[in-house]
Amino acid sequence: MQCLKLLNEEVIKMKTNDLILKSLSAIISSCIFLLSLSLYFGGHFLPGGGFVGGLLCTMALALSMFTYGIKRVTKLLPINYIYVTSTGLLFSVGTAFSGIVTGENFFKHHFTHTHVPLMGEMELHTAAIFDLGVYLIVVGVLMSVILAFGKDGK
Repeated sequence: MQCLKLLNEEVIKMKTNDLILKSLSAIISSCIFLLSLSLYFGGHFLPGGGFVGGLLCTMALALSMFTYGIKRVTKLLPINYIYVTSTGLLFSVGTAFSGIVTGENFFKHHFTHTHVPLMGEMELHTAAIFDLGVYLIVVGVLMSVILAFGKDGK
């Protein structure tokens, strides 16, 4: 885990303005983030879902931190990842107990059909809310670990 701290110190010491690295990192991070959203939205019907999507989202954020430095990215995105984790737990646990609240079994999923403009007929599932909770938990926990090990004691 010392490699994150060393990497952060090296990025600060480097002071290079490598345009190719920064440009490619921005493009690749954006593509990884879009892939994470695609896996999240297709996760109920296809392989993927909240866990894999959360891992990819964390990878996109970590790539940006490796390229630009942790301090710069956290200044640009001042997110408290403990709140992200807590929100994800609330979604996941709330979805699990929603069946009991409605008088059905624990973890009973519900779905409905709705018409969304420009997208047509869609099914809405409580499983998607559960997957969102897992997505947020994975991002929150992993980013908290990366930031805890990556910061130089401050």
